[in-house]
Amino acid sequence: MTSTTVKMKVSFRTCQRQHVQAKARPKAIGPTAIARRLALAHHVEALIANGKLAGLADAAKRLGLTRARMTQIADMTLLAPEIQSAIALGEVSPNDRQLRDVLKHATWDGQRRVFGCLRN
Repeated sequence: MTSTTVKMKVSFRTCQRQHVQAKARPKAIGPTAIARRLALAHHVEALIANGKLAGLADAAKRLGLTRARMTQIADMTLLAPEIQSAIALGEVSPNDRQLRDVLKHATWDGQRRVFGCLRN
């Protein structure tokens, strides 16, 4: 078996690419994602109270969510009223994990204390 060697001369052009600055995206208008989830939680709670939904499992099935995720969203209605209004008005935009940490506290005073630490 013989091996064949091929030699080729290849030239590459080198040039610096021009860096295009990305246009700054305008700030989104409307409620934040967490505020929309809070509104969804209240809406689902109202539908359950009116008998239009059997429960959270039914809501999860209709919305295409897991029951665990629907429970996490529904738990947002258990937040202290001041925290809910701050989220709804867009004054703060915590992520889901931060809110779950706040919800670990059963009392509104405990929630306010933890949420105050997140806010600062």
